[in-house]
Amino acid sequence: MATSTRIARATHPRLAEGDVRVRVGAVGISALGTQVAGTIDAVGPDSVGFARNDRVAFRSTAPAGSTTVVVAERDLIGIPSDVSLDAAAAIFPCALLARTIVKQVHSIGRRNSVSITDISVVAPFAAAWVEHLGATVSSGNADVVVSGQSVRSALGVRSGHGLVQQAAADVFAAMRAGAFDSIALSSPDEARNGSRAPVLLHPAEVTLAA
Repeated sequence: MATSTRIARATHPRLAEGDVRVRVGAVGISALGTQVAGTIDAVGPDSVGFARNDRVAFRSTAPAGSTTVVVAERDLIGIPSDVSLDAAAAIFPCALLARTIVKQVHSIGRRNSVSITDISVVAPFAAAWVEHLGATVSSGNADVVVSGQSVRSALGVRSGHGLVQQAAADVFAAMRAGAFDSIALSSPDEARNGSRAPVLLHPAEVTLAA
């Protein structure tokens, strides 16, 4: 769920209805795009879903210009207090797509044996989900194959806002359970050298543009 962002000027102009201003805490960059996590600094008139100091994440479409950004409230996902901004920025997008693969594209359950032939950034997250669900990752015969086509099918799944929020809650629960703890992130240098793993940056290292 991507959204455009606008530079929040130093004077902080009045927010329009449905907009919020977010102070950036962490930025995750991967082949899936840019994910921002931060804290709401101010809300526009008639805000109903979020309030100042709420922790949120959203997709951004471009690199950089400010450590605060204005974004539509409808495009935000709330971050639970026990999930770090770093995890919400760097881990969440890949974990969410992998959830779509294992729960919607393939409906993997505890008794499945799963072969993962996909080699994209999503592959380790899909493997982590398979194990989290109690299924087995297999390098031999398997009754489910997670392939590049699985990823493409998952990218084509479109869900309403309520379903996305529910899927997000599922991902955050898996994070709490440590499902993705073994997945390493890339440094900017490693990414430039071809690493597919997500890169985690902080406001001192990157800003966001309109």
